[in-house]
Amino acid sequence: MMRTAAIVASSLLLALAAAACRGNSMDDAKQAFPDARSAQLAQAVAEGDAAQVRALVAAGADPDARGDRDVNLLQYAMLKQSPKGLEALLDSGADPCRPGLGGATAVHGAAIANDPQYLQFLLAHRADPNVAHAETGQTPLSDAASPRYQAQFAALLKAGADPNRADRMGNTPLHQAAKLNATAQVLALLDAGADPRARNAQGASFQTFLFKLPADKLSEPARAERAKVTAWLQQHDVAVEDGGR
Repeated sequence: MMRTAAIVASSLLLALAAAACRGNSMDDAKQAFPDARSAQLAQAVAEGDAAQVRALVAAGADPDARGDRDVNLLQYAMLKQSPKGLEALLDSGADPCRPGLGGATAVHGAAIANDPQYLQFLLAHRADPNVAHAETGQTPLSDAASPRYQAQFAALLKAGADPNRADRMGNTPLHQAAKLNATAQVLALLDAGADPRARNAQGASFQTFLFKLPADKLSEPARAERAKVTAWLQQHDVAVEDGGR
């Protein structure tokens, strides 16, 4: 069920992003936000017009307004690639932890955005790095537990993201990194205090996923990285499961 929710959310993001590439900014804003006042604010956000954003919010526009498919304005700013618009919304009181499209918050979106500065802005405005996805319970750290999002992953850990915060299926960021075979992230999480013995609702530890592929199927660099994890476990008196031996 959680996997389905994640797929649906990703599909919606792609659909909205595609729509955002068509027509002028006001047409896009009206399509995403049927409410006239919210559409005006969305246009200002997309254009990065901080002064207009402030003026519209001061006049009564809601910086936390949600539009089509529950997309919120902070998410819309990222979809329109408008860091200035996002920062203006935050300065105007937008809540980065309010769920929007697909149950995700802006922090979840920023954790996997191509540009890491969105997350930097959110964290600078004291966004909660441990905010849970409204449907899956997953945290942004789990989203960012991939080599592709190294900057966001490091920023979240630095901001105090909990490496042991599990989603509704019991998967921690360590489980997620292991599923992606992201060995560097696994080691970083272990060093940050992630519980190597944590098990999800199916009783699986992170080792179940990390060691799923036989070692002889790995490249030489990948085997070397896996060996570092095995060494860490042995040094900390954690039993190494069959696949890691």
